[in-house]
Amino acid sequence: MSKTKKEKKSGIRQKGHMPRKCAREKILDAAEQVVILVGAGHLTLSAIAKKAGVSKGGLIYYFPSKTALLKGMIERLISRSESRQTSREIQLPAGKSCAIKAHILNASLRRPDRKPMRIALLAASAHNPRLLEPAREAYRRQFARFIANGLRPERAGIIAFAVDGMWLLDLLDIMPIPRSQINSVIQELLKLADE
Repeated sequence: MSKTKKEKKSGIRQKGHMPRKCAREKILDAAEQVVILVGAGHLTLSAIAKKAGVSKGGLIYYFPSKTALLKGMIERLISRSESRQTSREIQLPAGKSCAIKAHILNASLRRPDRKPMRIALLAASAHNPRLLEPAREAYRRQFARFIANGLRPERAGIIAFAVDGMWLLDLLDIMPIPRSQINSVIQELLKLADE
């Protein structure tokens, strides 16, 4: 049974029908796959269009340049991270350390299969620091959430910078302690958040 015009306009779907992934998301998925395979430096719009199954013109409609595409990828990473943060906060008891605890716990849940893409985006941002502007804004918002319920900025800084330092060390494969000990470090950070 096909959708009526009203259903198509409103976005309502009939029971049993899954919504199709929008072209923008398909393009971002394809870009992630291409970056993982060849790195951000060798990313081409043609390769992404082919991988996404869209025309180059269709890709350019959403992302008029490689920079716009990289920025879109970074913004999606941030959006997913913020969504995980919010979901984790909802699961924790309310209190002044709730947001920072969610940040600590989420650090242990980062997906290893996304690591090559994160490295490639980090490398791309080294060539174009403006790509990091969405990340700067997101980090400002996140830090404000850490202290919004009364956690001292100094305590929030110590914990957040330790968590993010661990993430960066792991990303660059220069973590000085074995992965098996990371959970112990996370438990120490959670205790520090409660002090």
